[in-house]
Amino acid sequence: MIKTKSTKTLVTGCQLLVMFFCFGILGCGNSNKEDVTFKIATFSPEELQYPTREVLIPDTYKMEFRKNFFLPWEESPSKLMSSLKSFPGKELSYLQKYLDDDAWYGENKKPHTREQREEIVNNISTENFPNFLKQGIVIAHTDLRRIPTNRPGFDTYSKAGEGYPFDYFQETNLWANTPVLLVHISKDKLWCYVISPYYKGWVSTHDVAIANEDFREPWSRKNFCLPLSDDISLQNPLSHYAVNAKVGMVLPYEEIPGNPEKVMVYYASADENQNAQILKSEVKKDQVAFNSFSFDRDHLEPLVSQLLGRPYGWGGTLENRDCSSLIRDLLGTYRVWLPRDSKDQIDVGHKYELPEATDAKIRQIQKAGTPFLTLLRKKGHNMLYVGNTPQGEPLILHAIWGLKTSYSNEQLAHLLEAYPIEGIHEKEDGKLSGRHIIGESVITSVSIGEGNGKVTLPLIEEIYAMTNILEK
Repeated sequence: MIKTKSTKTLVTGCQLLVMFFCFGILGCGNSNKEDVTFKIATFSPEELQYPTREVLIPDTYKMEFRKNFFLPWEESPSKLMSSLKSFPGKELSYLQKYLDDDAWYGENKKPHTREQREEIVNNISTENFPNFLKQGIVIAHTDLRRIPTNRPGFDTYSKAGEGYPFDYFQETNLWANTPVLLVHISKDKLWCYVISPYYKGWVSTHDVAIANEDFREPWSRKNFCLPLSDDISLQNPLSHYAVNAKVGMVLPYEEIPGNPEKVMVYYASADENQNAQILKSEVKKDQVAFNSFSFDRDHLEPLVSQLLGRPYGWGGTLENRDCSSLIRDLLGTYRVWLPRDSKDQIDVGHKYELPEATDAKIRQIQKAGTPFLTLLRKKGHNMLYVGNTPQGEPLILHAIWGLKTSYSNEQLAHLLEAYPIEGIHEKEDGKLSGRHIIGESVITSVSIGEGNGKVTLPLIEEIYAMTNILEK
């Protein structure tokens, strides 16, 4: 991300409206006005190309999933610290960069002041890093942050594709039950720097607990299952604490004698000393995926249906999913491990560089792609290939914020330069860039964006690579 400061000139709503009419933007006097109706075709889960027979996920992949997920517990703290740089996320030195940067904008659309930045940075003692080093567990769905604050860090709001929801301090969401290594505690004890299976960064200490050996041993040796929806409430009759399960969340379980239709799953909470304790909840067996969960139409289609239409969430904002976490959670249900970042996911498995020509690109996807096990990538965005339309157009499942829009209007460009309007900005080539918001997980063709008067660019033109996850 390249952050730049912009100078905004204040103007009253009446003045701006008058100028709009003068330039012919709102009035019928603008003879060059184009009436653009965006056409975004979406598809239903029933239209996808599911495997005709069950695809077997090799045990090596399932073992890798378990190894990576429990890494913060099964590697010694000293070994994890020695490889700290290899984990995605920012190190403590990033705090100084934040302190020296006055181009971060808050929820009030104003820059973070020097005093605000100093307050956050001075809350962390870097001289005695690390000052904790204890194994722990996430006890509530939580945000892992680049710096120890819940206040957002936006780029300038006047640029298309910036502002909400793109809080660049948000690294990822961690579902409850995620093992972590607790590394460093802030001075006020409200924030903890952790190493998680996916990322390193800051989490609220209220959302983690210390996992001693008595807790870890029975927890980690249990078989585990994964929820098939985001709407399962895990409740223990002896506790007032509950947590809603999430697709991609790992749940250790045990059988219930005499009750073949349910299992007892584990979820973590904390006692008064912030030590982890196990709570148990009964769930129906058809609500979770066990190790034998079949990779076929009967099981994939309901899972896709559960994930479809969910709001887009940059970095897991508001417990929603972005492009990479949608794919990670879906395939994680089958114990296929994927990194959290989209740029890292595309390097898993066998990667193909795609030709530039659109027709050749589509033929390559059709020829080498495996539905539900092939990722497609454009810069900053991953998509899951899910088969073809009857006409042979590749289909994709993806969580997408929006399509880039591009306009050419010299008068409007000059106006926006003086009076920036949120969501549209002038690029170096003189065109105006904006966004057509989709804001959720959808099934579309790879040509989404085509045919809108060239205001939106077909996605296929930006797709440059694909990877087959199970192909080495």
